[in-house]
Amino acid sequence: MTPRLCLVVACFLEIPTAGFAQTPLPPETAQKFLSIEFDPPPKKLAADAHFVVSDEKAHYLFKSTITGLGGCMVGVGTDQNYIMAGWARPDILIIADFDQMVVDVHKLYRIAFQHTQSPTDFIKAWRDQSILEWLENETLSPDEEKRLRKVFSMSKNLILDRLFEVRKTYRKAKTRTFLDDQQQFDYVRNLFLTNRVFVFRGDLTGTKTYRQIGDTLRNLGFTVRVLYLSNAEKYFDCSENYKKNMRGLPFDEKSVVLRTAGGWDMEVAPDGLYTYLVQTAPSFLAFMQDGVECSFKTIVSRRRLDKKQKGLGFIDFIPAPKRKGKQ
Repeated sequence: MTPRLCLVVACFLEIPTAGFAQTPLPPETAQKFLSIEFDPPPKKLAADAHFVVSDEKAHYLFKSTITGLGGCMVGVGTDQNYIMAGWARPDILIIADFDQMVVDVHKLYRIAFQHTQSPTDFIKAWRDQSILEWLENETLSPDEEKRLRKVFSMSKNLILDRLFEVRKTYRKAKTRTFLDDQQQFDYVRNLFLTNRVFVFRGDLTGTKTYRQIGDTLRNLGFTVRVLYLSNAEKYFDCSENYKKNMRGLPFDEKSVVLRTAGGWDMEVAPDGLYTYLVQTAPSFLAFMQDGVECSFKTIVSRRRLDKKQKGLGFIDFIPAPKRKGKQ
């Protein structure tokens, strides 16, 4: 996936009520999130490519871990966030990516969810280009509308192929998603209808977006329950900015961090590309301490593969900071 892909955050209010995510987010709360600043666009994209769909095909391995966690789900990428949101049932979804095209793809997803009422209609909207008709009724500048039409033209076939692939693959895995489960679809759709989805251009190693996301969540009393990183850490050094951004996200004892590892344990990779790793929040935060080596390789090397589910692994190792004077 795109390096420094910024996160999807689905958030949990400390004092929830039944059906909390089905009620409109108070305007003053929404404004707090809308005030978060964008990081500048990157000078160069990963592999010089726009990742408008996920190439990870076995997120179903995460389902049992995140089902019903609520809270904040923080993740990277595009379609996989909606898949996992249908299971985790977050209260707020914040999607951020350092590639403006990915951010724009999520604007198209928003339009599709707002105007359709079933998984079948949702897929049909991409196929018959209804999204372009609905785009005409959006309040957009001429430049933004032109850009979104171009993004739709460039990404439509990739997105359609991905949606069909997910539905077919996950049915074989006996796992329902928002693409074939009306209740999951309704839940994700209602996140949009109740103004609980926010999209930012942000950089995991930046100094604005993620720092402000963490500050906003803490100030509003939200908790990150799921942090989904894909394999973004593979593409950048574990810098002090990254550590600070991650430490700023409010976790609790139920929180988990999800990532994928391409090229590791390929003999058990269910999609032939990645293994799927679940890390406890205490372990992740320990790696984010000052003086702790936190490269992608270092963290992934602490995985324990699950003996029952092929391609799933866990990380709960707690590293200790290096003592001063020791190399």
